[in-house]
Amino acid sequence: MPTLAELKQKADQALSSGSPQDAICYLAEIVATHPDDRHSRVGLAITLGDAGNPVGALRVLRATADQLAHKGFLLPAMIVVRHGLEHATDDPSLVSTLKRLHVRGVRAKAGNLPMPPPLKAKEEEEEEITAENLMALAGNERLEKVAEVGSHFPDSGEAAIPLPMPLFCELDEEAFVETVKRLHYKRVPAGTKLITEGEQGDFLLVVASGHVDIEIGGKVLAKLGPGSVIGEMALITGAPRSATVLAHEEIEYFELSRADVQALASSKPQIAEELVEYCRKRLIANLLRASPLFKRFDDDTRYGLLERFQRQGFQPGNKIIEQGQPGAGLFVIATGEVEVTVDKDGEPVVVASLTPGEVFGEISLIKHQPTTATVTARGRVGALFLPRDDFQSILDEKPEVREYLEGLSEDRVKASEDVADAEVLDADELIIL
Repeated sequence: MPTLAELKQKADQALSSGSPQDAICYLAEIVATHPDDRHSRVGLAITLGDAGNPVGALRVLRATADQLAHKGFLLPAMIVVRHGLEHATDDPSLVSTLKRLHVRGVRAKAGNLPMPPPLKAKEEEEEEITAENLMALAGNERLEKVAEVGSHFPDSGEAAIPLPMPLFCELDEEAFVETVKRLHYKRVPAGTKLITEGEQGDFLLVVASGHVDIEIGGKVLAKLGPGSVIGEMALITGAPRSATVLAHEEIEYFELSRADVQALASSKPQIAEELVEYCRKRLIANLLRASPLFKRFDDDTRYGLLERFQRQGFQPGNKIIEQGQPGAGLFVIATGEVEVTVDKDGEPVVVASLTPGEVFGEISLIKHQPTTATVTARGRVGALFLPRDDFQSILDEKPEVREYLEGLSEDRVKASEDVADAEVLDADELIIL
């Protein structure tokens, strides 16, 4: 019996020599002896289409996607369907399969997932599937037999609860289907750098299989697995990447660029709106965990506060607040970094750099005085902004917010009075606005 490596080598050789009719025989033996080899099964389907049986190829892909979904692997099932759509754009059977994956993911997220019955293999006499036996078949008989082999799976028992499918479950059905069509599928080896800290971002990625390492300053901080959405703020702000992402092992992932979202927006604006709304929710969730302003309060209070904030974006060099002007409202940094300066004898002195989660602008509002510093965007900055009137309303409604911000303001005013010319303070020590 040939080994798996030998069969793959023979399949590759047949493809290189322009003989897909022979390559499918070797691939069929692989999937018959290694039924969980998804990559070989997808390769079989694609090659079967090239060999002259596109209907059989689609049958193999649908069966493979259904099998993966039954085992709870929705993202790998999406990969299978995505491969099919590259060769048969808008095929109704593939789109229908994609919609079933979406329904299963949404119901699983909601905790309302009826368990489908077990997928059963056809009851028939077991026969040995070898490339040699398949080679003996001619023409359509060989193509149909290979399609049958590729669509056959062992009994898989009860359905599994699906693994998470973030982002995609947040979209409605139409948005989901159209977004999947725009996804770029990639499979890379261990050690591949997917995102580089400090570079401008213009895409997000969703890990479909394997794990990635998250590094900041060369230090590994976390390892993320299938279903992880990474770099989503690039779709909104294009801010520099805050971390490096490396493939911990061979991984598969989907990539969605800002250009793809813009293309979607031109034909179906609601899809782009849903994607941006998803990113906004992720941003808010991160702020809830990280910002000193929000993490003090219970969840209901936090979300009540955030609902009142408006999104704002700033380009490098934009003055967000100018010293001596009336305070416009309260700012919370979402992405990027700002520089705080004060005028000392006609010269600007840098007194702080503020990063995501930190607030500024509160002193002038609480003390009813002009702003006491200038805040400038160092790069692209995304912020949540609470206008003056809403700020005062929250202070009236939430005494705990007033107490926190007044305490913060007193510390900052004291720190600003102590600052000497050209002295730079840590962000934790000051903010003078």
